[in-house]
Amino acid sequence: MNGSLAALFAMVSLTDLAFGGCGDDVCQLKDQGPGRVALQYGGMLYQREREGGEAYLQYHAPTRLGRIETVLGLSVSASGDTWIGAGLQWTGALPYDSFVQLSLLPGIYARSSGPELGHPVEFRSSAGVGYAFDSGARLSLQFDHRSNAGLSGANPGLETFGVRLSLPY
Repeated sequence: MNGSLAALFAMVSLTDLAFGGCGDDVCQLKDQGPGRVALQYGGMLYQREREGGEAYLQYHAPTRLGRIETVLGLSVSASGDTWIGAGLQWTGALPYDSFVQLSLLPGIYARSSGPELGHPVEFRSSAGVGYAFDSGARLSLQFDHRSNAGLSGANPGLETFGVRLSLPY
């Protein structure tokens, strides 16, 4: 995997802002509903081999720019590796109360006994699809990729496939 998810996030979110993601008025940061807390659990792949599980906690701020929101994230793997980051997420509506999400969060990776990713700065880009319940809860399937975007010679990357539950607060 390369920077395809990050490029897709940039292309979709910027196009959405330019062509209607903000409504009829000028695009401004504004409160557009509740903040959210999300918990994801998934399996990790490193060099196409299973690496174990990972828990991923996210905070989504209620202030948005169109369909783009600020996200803070913290993940811990079964081997004790930790990643913490902050970035942006775009959420688009699909038919039948479903949605699609793309995100990009730069962060810091602290290795314990897991894989060596080549650099402490790791960019986490993701894509997901899910369903929004009437209660405001969301359930989604997520795929993400972490890499250092070539900040060091070694850039093996790490993928995660997970299930995320997001709740409004």
